Amino acid sequence: MKLKELLYKTPEMTEEKLLKIIDETLPMMRNSTKNRIRQLHKGEYNLAKAFLDEYDLIQDKKSHLTKSQRDQIVGFVGLCMIKMTKDDGTRGSNNVDSI
Repeated sequence: MKLKELLYKTPEMTEEKLLKIIDETLPMMRNSTKNRIRQLHKGEYNLAKAFLDEYDLIQDKKSHLTKSQRDQIVGFVGLCMIKMTKDDGTRGSNNVDSI
């Protein structure tokens, strides 16, 4: 399911909340994946937004990432979506154990 469709079906979730959670959780991502996303999305100033754009490209099967990197992005964005729905984005999102 595309991110825009998911956010449309769940009004309590917003892209802004998700971007904030992604931004707070980015330190747990591998540097090689972050560097590749930066390389592919050069005009994108916000790395969190670049992750969401890449997630949509993966859903459309238009991503230029390796399978391993695609799996990391899908898992990472999924983790952030779970965090957002579980605690409404209010609790500190660096605590992965709470999920």
